[in-house]
Amino acid sequence: MTSNPLHMTRRAFGLGAVATAGTLLCGIGAAHAAEVPFDGSWEHLTFRRLEPNQFTPGNGELRVVADGSSSIFYRMLEPSLHGAQRASWTWQVDSSVPPSDLSTIGADDRNLGMFFVSLDPAGAERVRPGTNIRSLMTNRSARILMYTWGGNTAPGTVVPSPHAPGRLRNLITRPAGTGRFMEDIDLAADFPRVFGQPLERLVAVAISSNSENTPARVEALISDLTVS
Repeated sequence: MTSNPLHMTRRAFGLGAVATAGTLLCGIGAAHAAEVPFDGSWEHLTFRRLEPNQFTPGNGELRVVADGSSSIFYRMLEPSLHGAQRASWTWQVDSSVPPSDLSTIGADDRNLGMFFVSLDPAGAERVRPGTNIRSLMTNRSARILMYTWGGNTAPGTVVPSPHAPGRLRNLITRPAGTGRFMEDIDLAADFPRVFGQPLERLVAVAISSNSENTPARVEALISDLTVS
């Protein structure tokens, strides 16, 4: 686990703030701010021998309940969004897991994880709407940065996932606890800091919650997810 917290390239706003997204130029052309709606394009990855979470989209929001459960809600991004370099969202936790050791299997509960999946250009061309995120998580060229609400370390700390430490890493964004915040993230700056490699093509986003290791229950809400 990385011992020195990174300075995260994000802006955080408290309750009631309004997000604004600009227009950026990236290496493959202009990437305009775009909503990533909680619609029928999302899919649910579940795990054997684990109860799945409840992910309930509606009214522009995603409600998340994890009660002794773990699973991932995900969607592939349209090719027109593969050049995105920033992301923003609002998240709220009303019931939290306790602080946990995210570097250890069997102890790595978290309130929420916001996944952003980077893939090399050739691999990105093969991504389709029905691509399963499991195939991306096992792809050696993929890098998955998870902005994490939970753990037992300071915000800005990088914690490699014990399941795939080279490809999947937590960037602690909020400590375990409740609250509501808006995040504005610079993916293009954070990927090199976390992985030592640049963000290539942003091909997928995903949301997870884990409470299978503690008796705690997570109740959370996510809205206003955009990439730009």
